[in-house]
Amino acid sequence: METNTMQKPKYLGLLNRISNAETAAGVYLRAWADVTPNADLACTLRLVAARETSHGEVFCRRISELGFELRTNPDPKGYEVLAKLANPNISDLEKIGDRDDRNDNTDPFGEVRRRIAEGEFDPMTANLMTWYIAEEADSGRRLRECYDCVRDMAGQGKKSAAMGPSADAEAIMACMTSGFAKLEKTLEKLVKVSK
Repeated sequence: METNTMQKPKYLGLLNRISNAETAAGVYLRAWADVTPNADLACTLRLVAARETSHGEVFCRRISELGFELRTNPDPKGYEVLAKLANPNISDLEKIGDRDDRNDNTDPFGEVRRRIAEGEFDPMTANLMTWYIAEEADSGRRLRECYDCVRDMAGQGKKSAAMGPSADAEAIMACMTSGFAKLEKTLEKLVKVSK
């Protein structure tokens, strides 16, 4: 519910994109968890899916607290991603994919961290963003560990072990959803616009 008296925060679009991307990621990961034969991977996928779903809900709530409504933006490739991850005939290794950005030491949330430090966000939103980034980092770590185990079981462990650690949450963006990849691209655009 937008009111004429509310001033629209310039970060409202970012909150909206995060809510949409995280909600979609929760659906994708849960669908994968429901078909994987790997119990450890399923457990991790369910945990991260629950976090992603929660992030979508919390960011939606924050938008409402600011006096606005979430604008849903369905991912045009969402059905394709969901069909792949929910397909029990596609191996976990194929779902993880070949892409491995472990040599990329960039922080996908560096720009948001800078904006938090500069006071761009109101205090509640700044706290929300800080919590979100911390959970994304932990989720990324957990997924990377599971992905390494899947690769090891498939005889590809040496390749992944030699690559070293990856950036926070990069595994999620690389492997899970084009929706989350859209968030990264949006953050890059915001960096260019703010310069």
